[in-house]
Amino acid sequence: VVGVKYAIALNSCSAALHLSMIAIDIKKDDEVITTPFTFVATALAIIHCGGKPIFVDIDPKTFNIDPHKIERAITKKTKAVMPVHYGGQPVDLDKILKIARKYKLYVVEDAAHAIGAKYKGSNIGAVGDLTCFSFHPVKNITTGDGGAIVTNNKKLAEKIMVLRVNGIDK
Repeated sequence: VVGVKYAIALNSCSAALHLSMIAIDIKKDDEVITTPFTFVATALAIIHCGGKPIFVDIDPKTFNIDPHKIERAITKKTKAVMPVHYGGQPVDLDKILKIARKYKLYVVEDAAHAIGAKYKGSNIGAVGDLTCFSFHPVKNITTGDGGAIVTNNKKLAEKIMVLRVNGIDK
């Protein structure tokens, strides 16, 4: 449905966010730019890896991270940007991806509420490095609970598939 090569099922979006941070090698003192206007799991995924969430304010019209403020928050320690598609409304991916590519940063999308959402004709999950979805009962599509990570990056997908089963690969 999303249009990517890899979809990895997990027990929750919180687990998806956490494994995404491990997969992109977030460690002590690494910075990940995100928004404070989200569920606590977004920031905790960064913190549980030893990283530091760097909060960038939202656009009051969309309630999404304001892409015009992201570049000012980037330092030598910044490794990724984790935008949240708040309420299922897509962030401005063009601007975020342009900034991320300029600084060689990962883009890990928190799309917990954005299953089925589209951005300029593309499905959410089809353009970032990693996109995390939730199937929790309060979401628009549910399996009772659960989550998933989608990506076109084979190396990251393989790493996450091993991590989700505690290192067992066969």
